[in-house]
Amino acid sequence: MTNKEIIEGPAIRIVEKIGRFEIVKQVVSAFIDFEKDKKGRNIEFKYPVEDLSIGEKLYIHRPGVKWNFDFKVEIPKNCGLEEGRHDQIALILRNARKENEQEFNKLWGMISELYHCSNNDVDCLLFKNPILLNNPRPDVLLKVIKWLFIMEDIIYWHYEGRAFLYNFFFYVINEINDNRLENTLLGIRKHNIGPDRIKNLLEELNKKWELP
Repeated sequence: MTNKEIIEGPAIRIVEKIGRFEIVKQVVSAFIDFEKDKKGRNIEFKYPVEDLSIGEKLYIHRPGVKWNFDFKVEIPKNCGLEEGRHDQIALILRNARKENEQEFNKLWGMISELYHCSNNDVDCLLFKNPILLNNPRPDVLLKVIKWLFIMEDIIYWHYEGRAFLYNFFFYVINEINDNRLENTLLGIRKHNIGPDRIKNLLEELNKKWELP
């Protein structure tokens, strides 16, 4: 088995009120600046991007699955997000709504702000409007989702990936048919459901697909 060398780069902080294209430029520029003279076989990189209330840092790890500028979000162990797959996070959001709809509505409002890049600073959002949910901790959940949005922007270079993820979450939160929900989650896990299917499912629920 070949040993991999993992090099930790400088922190990448995205907290300014900037749009997704500027975010992509900042993140990709950070990769280029740090990695330009460090490439080699079996070399990987990780960058701290957020401080978490559980006493750990959130890291992104390169390369991702496409071997260009994409990355993976490293999910801390025992943080309540399981493996951090999109379907798992969607179900966490669905359960949060069932447990406390008032607190969930605040949480979803913040996810929407991150989605639209109207506020990229999770700590600021929570300072202004604390959320009383314990597992997972709101800051951990929001910061992971924030970087999943950014990851989608870098993979697809347009809004489609970001929109697919957000509207998939929105669908799972609102679905009332358990069988249809399970079939959709299975399709997501098998990577054979695309944006058009989620748009159709939302229409059946009288919900609209929301662009960033």
